[in-house]
Amino acid sequence: MDNDRRFLRRVLPLVVFLFIIPLACALNTSIPTTQKASNPGSTASGTTRKNPIPIGKLISIPGWDIKVVEFLRGEAALAVINTPDWQANPLPAGQEYALAKIFVRCTSLDDSYHSLGISQMFITGSDYKGYGDTMDSWPQPEFLFEDMFTAETVEGWIDAVIPTDEQNLMVVVDDESNGNRTTRFFALEAGASISLPGDLSNLKPNDLGVDVNNPVPPGQAAVSPAWEISTLDSIRGQEAETIIEKDNGNYSPPESGTEYLLLQVKLRYIDPTDQPVWIGGSNFYAVDESGGRFSGDWIYLPTQSDRVWLSSLLLPGAELQGWVAVIIPAGAAQPVIAFDPGYSTSGATDQKVVYLAVK
Repeated sequence: MDNDRRFLRRVLPLVVFLFIIPLACALNTSIPTTQKASNPGSTASGTTRKNPIPIGKLISIPGWDIKVVEFLRGEAALAVINTPDWQANPLPAGQEYALAKIFVRCTSLDDSYHSLGISQMFITGSDYKGYGDTMDSWPQPEFLFEDMFTAETVEGWIDAVIPTDEQNLMVVVDDESNGNRTTRFFALEAGASISLPGDLSNLKPNDLGVDVNNPVPPGQAAVSPAWEISTLDSIRGQEAETIIEKDNGNYSPPESGTEYLLLQVKLRYIDPTDQPVWIGGSNFYAVDESGGRFSGDWIYLPTQSDRVWLSSLLLPGAELQGWVAVIIPAGAAQPVIAFDPGYSTSGATDQKVVYLAVK
C-alpha cells in the first residue's frame, strides 16, 4: 500500500502537468490554480540587481517556477517569528530579523525528485553582502524541503538577520542543480535597485601578484578582473597561537615544523557579472618552495573574538576587511600567501590566484 501511494505521488502530478493542463488549454477550459510564469532572457528583469523581479511575479528558471509572496522586517517579522511557546533571540543594536515567503513549483520533466532549499537562497541589500538563513526549522512553514516531483509546489519562509539601515533588499536565488548556474534577483521592497559603484569602471587589472616569485608587497593593492586585494597587517608564531587559542574549545597547536600566521586583508569584489561568491579562510594558503599549496590541518577559530574573521557571502561591489589564519613553514623568512578565489568556492573557479608577500 505504501509503495502504491509513493507511486501515485510521483505519477499523478506528472500526468496533470503533461496531459491534463495542455488538454484543458486546447479545449479552452479554465484551470484556476496556476499562474503563468515568465521566462526572463539574459537582459530581462531579475538577471541583475538593477532590475529585480517584483513581489508576486512568477518566473521560470530551469527546473523551477519561483516567486516571492511576502516580505517582512523588524517588528512585523518578529510578530510571525515569536509565538507563546517560542521566542527569537534578542539581536544586537543595529540588527533586525527579515522574512521572505517563497513559492516554488518543480517543472523538471522526469520521474526523479529535485531539491531547491535555503542553501540556494539568501537576502542581500545595498551593502553588497549576503544574509543567509539563521533559524533552524523556524518560522513555520520554513522553506526547507527535498523530494519534489514534477508539478509539486512548496511555500515557506526564509529568514535572515540584516542591518537595520539596509536598503534595496532582495532575495537571491542561486541554483546550480540543473547543470548550469542560474542566478535571479527578486525585489523585496518597492523601487529596490542596486547598481555597481561608478568607480569600478576606473579600476584596471595590474600585474601585481600574478607570479609566485613576485608577490604583492604589503600595503599595495593587486587588481585582477574580479578582485582588488591588499594586506594590512600580519601576526605569526606564539602571538598568533595565543589569539587563536583564546576562548577556543577546539584549539589544537600547530604540527611540528609549522606555525600559525594571521593575515589581515582588505578585499573588494569587482567582478562585473552579478553573481554571488563565498570568501573565507579556505581561500588563503601558504605556498611552498615549489609554488604549490603548503598543506596543513584545518584551523578552528574562536567563535567569540575581538577580531573580525573573514567569512562572508559577497556580491560585486562589496568591500570588507578581516583576518584569516593560515599554516606556514616554521621560521619561514619570507612566507608567501596565495589568495585563491576558486579554492572551495562556488562561482569563482575561473578566477586567478593572487600571491601576497608577508613581512
